[in-house]
Amino acid sequence: MKKKPIRLYIVGCFAAVLIIFAYPARHWLNSAQINLTDQQAREILNRELPIGTDKSRIKRFLDTKAWPYSDRGFFIQSMIRDASHNFLIRTDIQIQFFFDSNGKFVSYKLQDFHTGP
Repeated sequence: MKKKPIRLYIVGCFAAVLIIFAYPARHWLNSAQINLTDQQAREILNRELPIGTDKSRIKRFLDTKAWPYSDRGFFIQSMIRDASHNFLIRTDIQIQFFFDSNGKFVSYKLQDFHTGP
């Protein structure tokens, strides 16, 4: 007869602990930290680097932003690391800058890369 109240007490304590910790944990797991959105990146690029900009100017711009890049001839590929993240997934933004045969900027392409488990 005494076993029933003890089990009920244990189940009640377990339920209380679950309720106390489950809601904050759910919020923490689903919360996202956004450092830079695709739209913000586009606004920065459109404002700072108009069409026709020299390749060397774009390299200086990337250096000042500390965005790593590699020069691949007719295009430069850059990566904005940790643009956003939540508990499990990190998002990086890759930017490809395209140039004409005179080394003048003609367009760019943004792409999100998600890494996680």
